[in-house]
Amino acid sequence: MADLQTAAGAAAEHSVTNGSNPNKFQLAISAWRALAFTTLISTLDTTASDLVTHQQDSIVQRKELAQKTKEFRKLEDGAKLGEIKDLLKAYQSYIDALTTHSKSVQAAFMQAYSPLSDVPDPYPLLEASVEALVTADEVVPQLEAENERLQQQVSTLTGQLEDSEKQLEQERTKRLASESSQDSRIKEVEASWSKVLEEKEENWSSKERALEEKVEGQDRLLKELKASYEVSQRLERSGSDTDAAQVSSTATQAELDILTSELERSNIRLADLESRNEQLRIELAQNASQAHSSSRRAAVEDDPAYLRLRTENQSLLRRLEAARYDKEAEKSGIESKLRSLEREIGALKVDRESLQGKVQRWSDYEEVKRELEMLRAIEFAGVDEEDNDDTSVATTERVNGATTQSTDSLEKLLLARNKKLSNDFTELRVSHNELLQRLEQLQEDLSSTNMDLEKSRMLNATLENDLQKTQQEASNAFETMSVAGTYTSRFPAKSAYGSRRGQGGGTSPTSSIIGGFDPSSGSGSPRGGGGGGGTLESLRAGEAMGGGGAGILPMVTAQRDRFKKKIAELEQELQKQYQAVAALRSEVASLQRDNLNLYEKTRTQQPASMATSGVSYGNNPNPSTISGKGEREGDEEDVFA
Repeated sequence: MADLQTAAGAAAEHSVTNGSNPNKFQLAISAWRALAFTTLISTLDTTASDLVTHQQDSIVQRKELAQKTKEFRKLEDGAKLGEIKDLLKAYQSYIDALTTHSKSVQAAFMQAYSPLSDVPDPYPLLEASVEALVTADEVVPQLEAENERLQQQVSTLTGQLEDSEKQLEQERTKRLASESSQDSRIKEVEASWSKVLEEKEENWSSKERALEEKVEGQDRLLKELKASYEVSQRLERSGSDTDAAQVSSTATQAELDILTSELERSNIRLADLESRNEQLRIELAQNASQAHSSSRRAAVEDDPAYLRLRTENQSLLRRLEAARYDKEAEKSGIESKLRSLEREIGALKVDRESLQGKVQRWSDYEEVKRELEMLRAIEFAGVDEEDNDDTSVATTERVNGATTQSTDSLEKLLLARNKKLSNDFTELRVSHNELLQRLEQLQEDLSSTNMDLEKSRMLNATLENDLQKTQQEASNAFETMSVAGTYTSRFPAKSAYGSRRGQGGGTSPTSSIIGGFDPSSGSGSPRGGGGGGGTLESLRAGEAMGGGGAGILPMVTAQRDRFKKKIAELEQELQKQYQAVAALRSEVASLQRDNLNLYEKTRTQQPASMATSGVSYGNNPNPSTISGKGEREGDEEDVFA
């Protein structure tokens, strides 16, 4: 069994090293190893305990809600309005707990389903493993018999190898003997070569002697030529027969040339003969040595045993070299494959660790995706609807309605939402501008009303002063009657006060009533035809009025009452204006807040059209300017108050 497992493991490694695709067992083992079943079970145990805790909490909360619902039903209608908020909060908290519980259950299910969906079914693999074990029990005896047969064959081949080694040793001894016999042959060859050298030396010595004799002959000939030349010179000096001397010298020179050419030809022929003789002697010595060695070699090579051993030796050497080459090639291939497998295993380990880290980091992808869909549905469900109250019921209805629009993309929803926000923003901006215009109109009305009030106050003060003086003059009328003609006014016509009162054109109605003063007349004559200087100037100057002074007081009192009534009405109207201005200011402040909220939503929900939204918002009043304007209006309101 151990041999079978070893063979199976070697076969699997061989299949992997050969680059073939892994079988189903290897894929299943790698998948279940990547599953980390122990870690998954421990994680699911923790999740299961959390789920049990959530179930218990949900049961307790459900009981509490049932009790609160029963108590709520027993309440009266008036008390139900106060208790419905608490009941809704309890239901909302229960719904949140159920949502959390559902999310945890979904996360646990996906955490278990995601890795289990990638691993194969272990049942057919286990069944195949059992069949493989049964087959192995049947095949093991056959393999053992084959192993014994191979061992016998190996022992036979080992004996043959020993015999071949013995024969090889014998051949080695014979080769050593032949090498020892080569020494004698070497000596013979050396002797033959020594003879050749001696012969060459003799030839060289004879050649040297011949050359010496030749040199001596040349010397003698040269001496004779010198003697003949001296004789010819003497003859020339003595003036003898010159022509005969020249002829004899020419003949002598021709003879010398002939002798020299013959000597050179004889020397060349002698050198050729000597070299040919030496070459023949060398060839003779070589032929003698080759004949001796070939005779001995032929004697050894003609032996049949030697020939058989040589052929066997050559075949064994070839087989040995082939086996060594195959072994080295297989070894180098295995080493290279092992190195490549080690590198691949290292890379796969790194990839596996990185993938496990990514899986751990992205384990909540589905949950985040579902939450994103829910948020998108909640955020953009009511794009084409009016804004409703932010209650749990309305939120649930919008989520249910948004599920029908799940096919819409996020970009379309963003565009629709942005369009709705732009429309709302435009409407609010128009209403804001209208309210600003109305506020300016009200401020103008308020300023005019304040001016009228100020004038009325000044007239009232003047009237009260005039009435006081009139009462004083009425009480002293009879006392001052006698000296009325001699009294001088305290305010001359050309004084500053008199000119201001006379030239201002703003004559008091009380003065016209008292003295019958006509504002249209420049001289200040009385309207009545009575004689009298009963004008307001004379009254202020202390002059006595003509007659009927006691009847002026009821008229003045009635006029004062009318003024007080008018002032009260103006104050009431002013108070109403203040209230309207305050309401408009609060409305403007709320519009400013809505405007800012819309601007922030537009900035966050429309990043692609930021420039357009910036330009559109730039056309609106600046929030800081609006706030500053509101503060200035508040200051004016405080001043008017």
